Amino acid sequence: MRRLLLALVACFVTLPAFAADYTPGVLLAVAADPAAFRSDLDGQPALPADPALAALLAAQGVERVEYLLPAASLSARARRYLRLSVAPGRDLLAVREALAASGAFRAVSPDWYLHFLLLPNDPMLGQQWHITNPTAGIHLPQAWDSEQGDPASVIAIVDTGVDWSHPDLGPNMWQNPDEIYGNGLDDDGNGYVDDRYGWDCGANDNDPRPQPYVEGGIDVGFHGSHCAGIAAAATDNAVGIAGAGWGCRLMALKVVGTGSPFSVAAVTMAFDYAIAEHADAISMSFGGTLSDFGFMQALVDDASAAGIVCVAAAGNNNNSTPMYPAALNRVISVAATNSANQRASFSTYGAWVDLAAPGEQIWSTIMTNYPLDFLTELLFMLLYGYDGVNPYMYSDGTSMACPLVAGVVGLVRSGAPWMDHDAMLQHLVETGDHVVYDQPCGVKVNAEQAVASLTAAEPVAAAGGLRAWPNPFNPAVTLRFALPAAGRVRLAVYDAAGREVARLIDGERPAGEQSLLWRAEGLASGVYLARLESAAGVKSEKLVLLR
Repeated sequence: MRRLLLALVACFVTLPAFAADYTPGVLLAVAADPAAFRSDLDGQPALPADPALAALLAAQGVERVEYLLPAASLSARARRYLRLSVAPGRDLLAVREALAASGAFRAVSPDWYLHFLLLPNDPMLGQQWHITNPTAGIHLPQAWDSEQGDPASVIAIVDTGVDWSHPDLGPNMWQNPDEIYGNGLDDDGNGYVDDRYGWDCGANDNDPRPQPYVEGGIDVGFHGSHCAGIAAAATDNAVGIAGAGWGCRLMALKVVGTGSPFSVAAVTMAFDYAIAEHADAISMSFGGTLSDFGFMQALVDDASAAGIVCVAAAGNNNNSTPMYPAALNRVISVAATNSANQRASFSTYGAWVDLAAPGEQIWSTIMTNYPLDFLTELLFMLLYGYDGVNPYMYSDGTSMACPLVAGVVGLVRSGAPWMDHDAMLQHLVETGDHVVYDQPCGVKVNAEQAVASLTAAEPVAAAGGLRAWPNPFNPAVTLRFALPAAGRVRLAVYDAAGREVARLIDGERPAGEQSLLWRAEGLASGVYLARLESAAGVKSEKLVLLR
């Protein structure tokens, strides 16, 4: 009988597809120079400061240029992001090419519609095998023995919204400490009024809880809350499930809602908010097969420069076609595995995928803030194991693997808050499990090893010191040092014969802790010496390169 019901459901439920749709008549752009545009009207519109740039825009049919982000939050970084309204009848992609070739913009892109990367499937017995299964799981209980997540470690969930009223999510929600909630004022001056738990970047309001959002014939409003629970549901609270990040905090950044498309413009606001509020990680369980994601690369670059580790789902297409944003530079791309310790049959794969993590039959939280209609409730019961009472159910997809890795990133950042994208990716790869899959998926994340090895990753304690991590390394090592005062610095690497093989710094540097990544390109295995010369003295650190 159950198989018959599922067959009937399949007749009218279409799984999410990836369409090359975008907002008509709109281009998004990143200005090469934030001073190239100015505003005389409270942030809107943005006016070209250069007559030649104004002429270029007019010739391409650009009728209006606006700042994409709220006027009050227009930092130098935020002023680069623009919305261009193009006259009807113009070939939007041809205008994009002309503007991109002008040199006035870092990136120009249509405002693509995006899709969430979940894959409905018939539920199986068992709950949270990704935590309890000693072989196919990622060894979270062992990791929690030594690291249970710092509340200062914040994971931004860019998704359908996070239900902060859910009993298993509320205790771990990030709250803006500089905002007096409910007074109708922007107390911290970040451009967002009464932003207590995050922001609704689709509707541009302060309630980032989910709303019904139908994609592929099913309400996927649960998606963001499900991902949030995987990443960092409240743990050891005698309620519901455990989240990978245990005590880490969840920042809710909603990018869709009833009647609003899921577009890059909303994601831009989410990135701006995450950067402004100092998130540690951004979890992105969405994407598409489109190659024109230069605008999103600019977003990721800005987030990475701010020290945020970006994690994205690799996709559910069961092929090797790169998915975006997962395939962007400085994004950790995550494939999905199952309880048999195999690649999940739906998971996208390929040499471009960085890591693998459990993503099939993952039990997690769903929203409680709006009632389910009859059909949605029926589908949830048939496809996801929902019992009609308790706000938890299964879901499948690299959508689920992504926040699991983001939760581990939160744990690692709790012990090593200085760790940037390059260091984090290298660390997770080096501490991961080398499982042989039917297709390349990267190594499987091992939370226990990722946390256990952090004793070697402590930041510089004393001014003038020099530390290297990881060490031994292959092929890159992060060198960290601290200066008591600004001054001239020389940092070089020498081989065992005393020959200089790399000069990394030779000039003025500011005071404080600093780091840089050195890739030992073209060098053989062996022992090298990093030497730091500054006003604080001469420090050296032995480096071991293992090919």
